[in-house]
Amino acid sequence: MNGENMTENTGIPETAARGQPPGLLLSGAALKIIGVILMVPDHLHQMFINQGAPFWFNWLGRPVAAIFLFLCSEGFYYTRNKRLYILRFLAAFILMNLVNGFLTRFLYVENVALINNIFGTLCMSAFYMLMIDLFRKGIREKKPGRILLALCGVLGSLAAGLVLAALFFGKNPPGRVVVTLFFFIPTPLSVEGGFFLTGVGVLFYALRKYRWAQILLPAAAGLVSFLISREDWTSNVQWMMFFAALPIFLYNGKRGRGNKYFFYVFYPAHIYLFYIIAWFLRPG
Repeated sequence: MNGENMTENTGIPETAARGQPPGLLLSGAALKIIGVILMVPDHLHQMFINQGAPFWFNWLGRPVAAIFLFLCSEGFYYTRNKRLYILRFLAAFILMNLVNGFLTRFLYVENVALINNIFGTLCMSAFYMLMIDLFRKGIREKKPGRILLALCGVLGSLAAGLVLAALFFGKNPPGRVVVTLFFFIPTPLSVEGGFFLTGVGVLFYALRKYRWAQILLPAAAGLVSFLISREDWTSNVQWMMFFAALPIFLYNGKRGRGNKYFFYVFYPAHIYLFYIIAWFLRPG
């Protein structure tokens, strides 16, 4: 996928087949770099809030989740092994939860909540993408078993989320078994961004054939977030994911050059580096 992606059996560039103008600027690798650059000041604000990191740093990170969810939908579409794709996110989710728990316990920093883990959101989004494929295949091949399996996958994950949430918030503090389940089982209710961001990722995939709908999706999601938090829109700035629409518009449909595992390493590494530095800078 280093060159222009081609639609199956046509030889037509994938971007042209999807109604995307030719000659756009940004490859998938470039989008990833933009997301990485924007997340750094956001996490600087999070980890160094005790040192007076400016709040506007937080603004820069709001489009990042939408950008990576869009890239997740593209990666899922093109990957040869979709189940392995999901399992990589799951493994990263579990590992990051374990490190989060370890650092929070042994290197506590007041006013800093180390709960970052976008891998869970990407994992759940990719899982539902798989269910969409299974459902569509069941319809196309007229196999009710596949349709039922897809519906069970969706409803089962939602039920698991409700049960875990009830167990987690029903007892204070929650039991060790419940906490462990939260560490190892992502659900659309417990991952970062919850059902809202998971839904954005799923819609990016469901709307793959409609480029303008994909472009407008983060704008629509930002508007919904603004309406929900309009009474406190200056401090709850998730609505600024609206601005992810621009880099997604400039996406040219090419993978670009870059190490596909870079994000898996950089994302947790820079968060933990900032957190450990914040621990050293904590008031004596």
